[in-house]
Amino acid sequence: MELIFLGTGGAWGLPEHRCPCATCRHLREIGESRTRTSLWLEGPSRLLIDPGPDLRAQLMREDLPRPDAVLISHEHGDHYLGLDELLCFRRNVPSSDWQPIPVYATAPAWEQIEPRFGYLLGSLLEKRLAVPGQELTGAPFGPELAARPVKTYHGAMAKGSVGYVLTLATPQGPFRLGYTSDLVRVEDPQGFAGLDLLVCQSHFVHEPKVNRANHLSLQNALPLIAAWQPGRVYLAHLSCQDYLPGDDAANAMLKKYAPGDPLKDQGGAPYPVPRDQASWQALAERVFAEHGLTMPVRVAFDGLRVPLP
Repeated sequence: MELIFLGTGGAWGLPEHRCPCATCRHLREIGESRTRTSLWLEGPSRLLIDPGPDLRAQLMREDLPRPDAVLISHEHGDHYLGLDELLCFRRNVPSSDWQPIPVYATAPAWEQIEPRFGYLLGSLLEKRLAVPGQELTGAPFGPELAARPVKTYHGAMAKGSVGYVLTLATPQGPFRLGYTSDLVRVEDPQGFAGLDLLVCQSHFVHEPKVNRANHLSLQNALPLIAAWQPGRVYLAHLSCQDYLPGDDAANAMLKKYAPGDPLKDQGGAPYPVPRDQASWQALAERVFAEHGLTMPVRVAFDGLRVPLP
């Protein structure tokens, strides 16, 4: 069993095309990139989580088969616009052998998804409802694999926002994996408590003075992680939206958010904003150590495969 990070970037990916900020310029120079965040669980069943607009390239890169089910966290395009890329699986089997792929999302999320992709329902996809706080029902979920949506808040334009907690049956006992997806706060404070592995959003390092994007910063994730005490943490959904001192032209753009009270190190200085995988990993390890978080932390990257359990 393993967890595959198909993508680990924010809504526009990294680097964003034509973005003049120092982070995107640096990433172009070193040839490093991130596609939109999406996960694949290869376990008792195959789950695709948040099929974004980069799904075709992600499936091809990892040479993945048809998923047994799809979980959608909310109704923003970077988390579901790849649904019609799943047509490749239906085209490659006799029509008599095809069964629609179950797709789970909350009722408010379906209100946005169904008008766009209703033509796929019944033929390619089977619409199923995810109710926060209730275990998902229907195959492939059962004794070997369970999934429970956890209600989150990601702003007024994502009323259907949830994360997911998956429980896998293993020879060593139940293994619990959580995915926050996009959020600015959790509406069920204990929803992600006691996990073996947590995939946590870290859209910013420093909490913005005004968080228009309603995304979680590493700064605000720290007390949540301290309360939840997962066995290990993977950070995802990274962006270039932190304000970088001296990057005036890019900082003036709407997508750049000045911090309120920046996350500070033990000497009282704001932590530097990382610009690539290596500096993100170094920062995460330093921040966890200096804030008393003893569990391992890893900054995920596209194509990272994590053996489970």
